Amino acid sequence: MQVIGIVAEYNPFHHGHRYQIAAVRQRYPAAHVVAVMSGSFTQRGAPSILDKWTRAAHAVEGGADLILELPFAFACRSAQDFARGSISLLSHLGIVTHLAFGMEAEELLPLAEAAAMIDSDPIQIRLHEKLGEGLSYAAALTYVLMDCADVSEEVLRAPNNILAIEYLRALRTLAPQITPIAIQRTAVRHNDIRLHTGVTSSSSIRTSLNKAVPPWDELRQSVMPSVLDDLQRTHHAGVPSLDTLLELLRYLLLMTDFSILSEIYGITEGIENRLIRSLESARNYEEFLLKVSTKRYAQSRIARLMIYLLLHLKKIQAARFDAEGASYIRPLAFNPQGRKLLRAIKGDTTLPIITRVAEFLSSDTRRDTAPLSPLQQMLSFDTRATELRLLTRGRAADDRRRTDFITAPTYIP
Repeated sequence: MQVIGIVAEYNPFHHGHRYQIAAVRQRYPAAHVVAVMSGSFTQRGAPSILDKWTRAAHAVEGGADLILELPFAFACRSAQDFARGSISLLSHLGIVTHLAFGMEAEELLPLAEAAAMIDSDPIQIRLHEKLGEGLSYAAALTYVLMDCADVSEEVLRAPNNILAIEYLRALRTLAPQITPIAIQRTAVRHNDIRLHTGVTSSSSIRTSLNKAVPPWDELRQSVMPSVLDDLQRTHHAGVPSLDTLLELLRYLLLMTDFSILSEIYGITEGIENRLIRSLESARNYEEFLLKVSTKRYAQSRIARLMIYLLLHLKKIQAARFDAEGASYIRPLAFNPQGRKLLRAIKGDTTLPIITRVAEFLSSDTRRDTAPLSPLQQMLSFDTRATELRLLTRGRAADDRRRTDFITAPTYIP
């Protein structure tokens, strides 16, 4: 049995995502498709435009068989940790034979060669030298690979190519039995905020929803009818507000002992002082990110740090999660073929399959002073991330009751 794994955010699901799944099925007509998807917060530290169950259902409608949640512990992380967490989960399923991912590069080989070199001593030494000069990880890695791996700057500046390199790197160390499949992306890049007819980027769709009157006729040509309906409902009730996160962070830091901040994952080199100074003067979330970000601390890194602070993710917890990998398998949506995949996974995996969160963690247990197991700790961050996202929604939002403790996976016949 061929099982193709995909790592995605589907924020929201659009025709470009359908194209990727269709391309996979064209190459492997008899294969099954399982996608690992970020939950309530994305890799760049933003709340998802639609809740995770709705996005997962759209993906199944769009051609996937089974959608699993990538735990928050890996979903809201750097490209390296995002990739490692995703590959760890796919590997633990025991049935995945291939990994399909999009990239801008025309050939896979140069990226594979770069991935093979990253963990070598010479590359690591150069990488740490550049980090010591104040560059961000992405900038330092780009510089070193250009210099040592003979990969062009144009290739490395493309965000999906960097993520592809991290997937290939993770496959080498965590899942060498999984074969990579490169799907060349269409002309539109994922961070292009201009709305295009047909295939457009998720960023452009989200940007359109921030308008008082979104261009619904254009959006109708870029997403499935069910996605459009859910986006219209979300716009009417109010899209997630990033400024709400800023106000929550102001209150949190007002009430938090300054010494505790050093325990939070991502707090290094006195960045907490810069955070507090910027909070006092920033008028909105966008201005706050601009004030805090530096050459070393990109805006996406600061955005993720805000979420770590709000959810109280400690350094010791992140280190444990990274060392142990995914602790469970959590279906969000599936079709009849996906149900068969779950049966096959159950026979091959050592991880529990969680369809009812309450069987593993309750809201009372989450608040209890007794220590949680590693699985419960990882799961608690998923549940709290969902509830934090709900706080960014308006009171009229129709998904305010969709919490992890009461929402079951969606079955699509």
